[in-house]
Amino acid sequence: MNLISILLALAVEFFYKPVSDLRRFDWFDRYHETLYHKLEGQPLRDGPVGVILLIGLVVLAVWIVLAALGALTGLLAFLFGLVVLIFTLGPRDLDEDVQRVLTALERDDPEAAALAACQLGDETEITAESTAELVQQVRDRILVEANTRMFGVLFWFLILGPVGAVLFRLGCHVRQQTSVTDEYRNAARDLYQILAWIPARLTVLCYALAGNFVDTLSHWQSPADIWQRDSDAFLIESGTGAIAGEYKEIEESAVVDTAPVQHALALVKRALIVWVVLLALLTLMGLIF
Repeated sequence: MNLISILLALAVEFFYKPVSDLRRFDWFDRYHETLYHKLEGQPLRDGPVGVILLIGLVVLAVWIVLAALGALTGLLAFLFGLVVLIFTLGPRDLDEDVQRVLTALERDDPEAAALAACQLGDETEITAESTAELVQQVRDRILVEANTRMFGVLFWFLILGPVGAVLFRLGCHVRQQTSVTDEYRNAARDLYQILAWIPARLTVLCYALAGNFVDTLSHWQSPADIWQRDSDAFLIESGTGAIAGEYKEIEESAVVDTAPVQHALALVKRALIVWVVLLALLTLMGLIF
């Protein structure tokens, strides 16, 4: 059933683009801000306990609804899980965000391209001093955002069902909260690193299989990167290696070379196909239900 849910969710993702407009987390921001301030003065609020509590209440609510629907009929539980999976992907469409950047670059409008590139990531601003550097940063963000927007959600849905998908999405989203202390923000980032660790390694494997396997390995500093490297940095290095040789080195010139961005996006799409094929094979072998 998980495979069917994933295939249906991906079909909606790729063939019904307006679904991105429905993925709004204003409700979570309001809930988070209200409860966070109500816990002011509590010693555990600005640490891992506070982060887990604020996210955990929503995850618990999803589990309760899923259990209640499952008690009535499996079909309702399946449909609820499918809706949750569709809602937790993204939230924005990666391909559309990238196309906005490419369109701005084609118009020779670096300021608009940098502004559009900010939509590819939520933690840091684009600080490129040249068009070539901007292209490189966009390429890197594509390689990371693919895991955040898609592969991570699919992995946790596969492991924990709708509860896992919600946990991962909120774990990514809570890092963006601004009206919190540094301690809380650091705890939120630690939670993200924990949730992203396994999906990032699986995504790297898909990058290697969908791209240049040998060059992917050559970009690792050592085999210890598999378990020691920061997930985002590991995705960038491995993804860069996977598309090595598909374009020339990025150089500043009168003509903007967007090949790195296009190849990174194509790699992500191929990696998704690899991911689904591997999942289908494991399902047919009876290893995953």
